[in-house]
Amino acid sequence: MKKVISATLITIALAAQAAPAFAKDPCETVLCMAGMLQGQGTVDGCDGPVKDFFSIVKKKHGKFKPDATQDARREFVNQCESDNGWGDKIADKYGKVRM
Repeated sequence: MKKVISATLITIALAAQAAPAFAKDPCETVLCMAGMLQGQGTVDGCDGPVKDFFSIVKKKHGKFKPDATQDARREFVNQCESDNGWGDKIADKYGKVRM
């Protein structure tokens, strides 16, 4: 009985030490995509933040919903307070793009 409990506690302890999940960073996405808006393309180190933006997709009955997707993407990038309304500019240009 003690061996079973010990094995269970070790398993729980190892699971607790697993790498933490990182949340998407809207400010990093805004920074990277602001460069895209200015014609710089995707710069080194920006693949992940750009992918975070385009991974936000809204569907209904399996069908892509461009307006709902744009709204959700806008909400994500606008979590980062930025001068000049970069979040809205990004959502206006790329919000309905389907990747």
